Amino acid sequence: MNRLIIILLILLSIEGCTTLKAIRHGSPSTDTYRNFDLDTIHGAESAQPLPESDDRYLSTAVFDGSQFHGETVGEYFGRARGNGSLLILRNDSILVEEYFGNVNRSTPVNIFSISKAITSLLCGIAIDEGYIESVADPVVKYMPELSDADPMFAKLTIEHLLDMRTGLDFKEEYGWNPFSKMAKLYYGDDVVNFISKAKFKEEPGTSHYYNSLSTAILGVVIERATGKQYAQYLEDKVWKPLGMEYDTYIALDSRKQHNAKAYGGIATTARNIAKIGSLYLNDGKYLGKQIVDTEWVNRSIHSHLGNEAYSYGWNNIITPDGDGMLITPRFFAIGLYGQVLFCDPEQNLIFVTLGEKKAYEYHIIFDDLCNLLKSRK
Repeated sequence: MNRLIIILLILLSIEGCTTLKAIRHGSPSTDTYRNFDLDTIHGAESAQPLPESDDRYLSTAVFDGSQFHGETVGEYFGRARGNGSLLILRNDSILVEEYFGNVNRSTPVNIFSISKAITSLLCGIAIDEGYIESVADPVVKYMPELSDADPMFAKLTIEHLLDMRTGLDFKEEYGWNPFSKMAKLYYGDDVVNFISKAKFKEEPGTSHYYNSLSTAILGVVIERATGKQYAQYLEDKVWKPLGMEYDTYIALDSRKQHNAKAYGGIATTARNIAKIGSLYLNDGKYLGKQIVDTEWVNRSIHSHLGNEAYSYGWNNIITPDGDGMLITPRFFAIGLYGQVLFCDPEQNLIFVTLGEKKAYEYHIIFDDLCNLLKSRK
C-alpha cells in the first residue's frame, strides 16, 4: 500500500493541479458545473413562456414493449432518470412536462455535449454577422499562436471542427481516469495552452472522429472572431431573442483565462433547450425573426458526410423509404448521461430529457414514439 501511495504522489507531482482537481471532483455529473468559475447567460427580461396544448394523449397513454412496461411516458422517465426532466412539444406547445427528484422547471442541469449544437449555432451567427468569413477559414487565422505548434494546425479549418474531422490525437474518454486527456481538458485551467500542445494522428479531413477538443477549439475561435465572451454573445444573439425564461450558466477553464467550456459546459433548463429545437425546426426563425441563416440550419441537420450522420453538432436519424431514397431525417443533439434534444420535422415534435442517469439510448425511444404517433394519425 505504501508503495502505491508513493507512486501516486510521484504521478501527481508530474501531472500537476489539474489531475488533483480531477481526483477531487471525480467523474462529471449534472451539477459538476458548480465546481468551476461560471459566466451567466441571463434569461430575457420579457420572457416568453411556452404555451400548453390541450392534447393530453402523450401525457396519459399507456405503452408496452421496447423499454415500456404498461406505463406512461412520464412514468418511464421518472423511473429511468432519477433526478431529471421530460418535455415534449408539438407546434411549440407543451404536450408533456414532467420533473423528477430534485429537478424542477427552473433547475439548471449540465447538458454536456448538447452544448456542441449551441456552439455550432453561435458559429453560424458569427458567419452571418461577418465575424467569420467562411467555414473554410483556417483555425490559425483566429488563433495565430497555433502556427508555432503542430504543423498540421495550418491545415485545420473551421468546418473540420464542426464535422469532427480534425485528425487530432484525442481520445473521448468518460470513465473515471484523472490522467486522461479528457480529464485534463475538462479540469484544466488554460484551454488555449492545452490546445497548443495537441498533436495530430492524421491529416485534417481524413476521417470522422468525435472528440470534444474540436469544439473546445471552435469556442475559442468564436470568442476571438467576435471579440465577445461566449456567454455574452449567446445571451445577446440567442437567449434574449428567443425569450428564454431562465438564466443559464457556462463553466470556464478559469476566471483568469476566461475561456468557456464550449464543448460541454452549459447548464440550463429543459424549457430553454426546447426553444433551440424550435429554432431549428423553423429554419432558423423564432416567432418570425431570423436568428441564424436557413442554410446553416439545413447544413446542420442534414449530414453531408454520407454514412457518418453527424454534422455541425447534430446527429441524424436517416430512414430510407420504399424506393431506397432517404427521407427527411429526424435529428437530435445528445450529451453525456442521456441528455437529449430530439426533433421530428415531419410532425413538428420536440423531445427534451435531462437528468443524471442513462437507462437507455433515449433518442431511440423518442424515435419510436414519433413512429407511434405517426401511425396513430
